[in-house]
Amino acid sequence: MHTKTRTITTLSIASILITALLAWTAGASSSRPPAQPTAIATVDIMSVIEGLNERDVLKAELEARTEARQEQLNEVLKQLEALDADIQMLKQGSDEHREKMQEGIEMQALAKTRRDVLSQIVSIDNGTVMQKLFVKIETAIQNIAEREGYDIVLFDDTSFEVPADSPNQDVVRAIITKSLIYRHDSIDITQQVITLMNNEYSAP
Repeated sequence: MHTKTRTITTLSIASILITALLAWTAGASSSRPPAQPTAIATVDIMSVIEGLNERDVLKAELEARTEARQEQLNEVLKQLEALDADIQMLKQGSDEHREKMQEGIEMQALAKTRRDVLSQIVSIDNGTVMQKLFVKIETAIQNIAEREGYDIVLFDDTSFEVPADSPNQDVVRAIITKSLIYRHDSIDITQQVITLMNNEYSAP
């Protein structure tokens, strides 16, 4: 009788262990597989922009357009100088003096407006060039990443230093806005991006 009881107990324990093992095996097979290593590269975007031949050409074109607009402003400034000289020659209180003064005020307003407009146009022109270059940089980075097998390409801001001897808020801001603390030179593809884009720009 005792032997039979021990046998039943042993079989029950074995059954429980087998059931638990099967449940664990089923759970293990349904869980996600281990993560594969992620291939990461970094790019210093500002270094890329500075190293592009196209950027130098576009910069020269921008400077030429800016100079042309500056000449228009200079013409107004010359007229204002001539008008001021005339005012100095006229008798204060005379009708001609008052007319020249009013003309001078209008000319000053025109000069200020043209100066402000010039500043805005130059800023928009530079922003447009930067945006177009960045779109091309993104494409070049994507092509290199797909060719070399990189899963992620990060913005490399390790060259942006946290300022010394600065107000606390400036130091904290510089720290919390950094996206990369350290990277090994082997994952930096900055020069690859520059070379690829310069070759494509020079290609007929």
